Amino acid sequence: MHFRRKTLVKAIWCSIGVLFLFGMHVYINRFAWSQPTFQIIQWSEETNKFMLKPNNRRIYFHETSGRNHLTLRQTCAVESAAKANPDRPIQLIMQAETAIDPHGIWLKILSHYANVAVILINEADYFLHTPLEAWYTKGEWRNSPHKLEHFSDYIRMLSNLKGGGLYMDLDFVTIKQLDVDNFLAVEDAAVDHLSNGIFHFDYGHRLIKEIVKQLAAGYQPQEWNAHGPALIYSIMSKICKFKKGQPLSNECPDVALMPYNFVYPIHWPDWQVYFQSATRNIMQWINGSVAVHVWNKMSHSEPLLVHSNQVYSTLASRHCPLTVARAEEFPTL
Repeated sequence: MHFRRKTLVKAIWCSIGVLFLFGMHVYINRFAWSQPTFQIIQWSEETNKFMLKPNNRRIYFHETSGRNHLTLRQTCAVESAAKANPDRPIQLIMQAETAIDPHGIWLKILSHYANVAVILINEADYFLHTPLEAWYTKGEWRNSPHKLEHFSDYIRMLSNLKGGGLYMDLDFVTIKQLDVDNFLAVEDAAVDHLSNGIFHFDYGHRLIKEIVKQLAAGYQPQEWNAHGPALIYSIMSKICKFKKGQPLSNECPDVALMPYNFVYPIHWPDWQVYFQSATRNIMQWINGSVAVHVWNKMSHSEPLLVHSNQVYSTLASRHCPLTVARAEEFPTL
């Protein structure tokens, strides 16, 4: 009897141990499953076919400087898009010339968003077998005084041709869900400029095909704007009868023209507004937009004054809070 009792007690303790280990296994795996995952994908023709298929729901950015990290503003742009659009994949496409530091502060911040992925490309491979391969290979753009701007103009359109979706520059702050398909945005109240800083075209859309066709047909290395808004205007005026100065004139039912306050509530001559004190009227006006463009070309030297009443700081604190919380860890503000 004594032997049986010891055996029974041992069996009970063994059972408890097994149940405990099983419970810990379930808990750990459940916990791990709940954690956000962050992907860094090396682009290739194969990953393009199997992992990066055309996706009209994606929001994509391009970092075209060759840096292996994002600045505070750029991190805010990606975080705010991911935060406001949790059901959409967010893709940051980089052609980093040096290896990405896996411990970079920007990566730590963006890893909290499961819908964000970084896609590393090799430029030559990315342009290979596309309508823009000859432009890239010829290399005339490398000697242009507007090399970086032109490369950015070309590659953002190439990415849309490859996979569709919504493109955004890295100096936006997204403040609401982006749910408009197939659109271009007007930059100013006078309806004088169409932007290539944000747009959406579904995969295979006729206008993106025409834009890429025109980009491939002729290159003007000395003209800063020739392959951006000027090209968009030229195509829209011919195909969709867009006319400057006429309220959203457009005869194409398959592309919407969004008013300037959609994402450009502050026009570029007034870019300083974003770096001044936030007034009730200014914030009410800006909060009527879905995103705001802070005109980095003009404003890049202006600091983000963390925890201040600055307009940009107020927007960032609300819409990219993790970036703001760790702002001091970035090399520069």
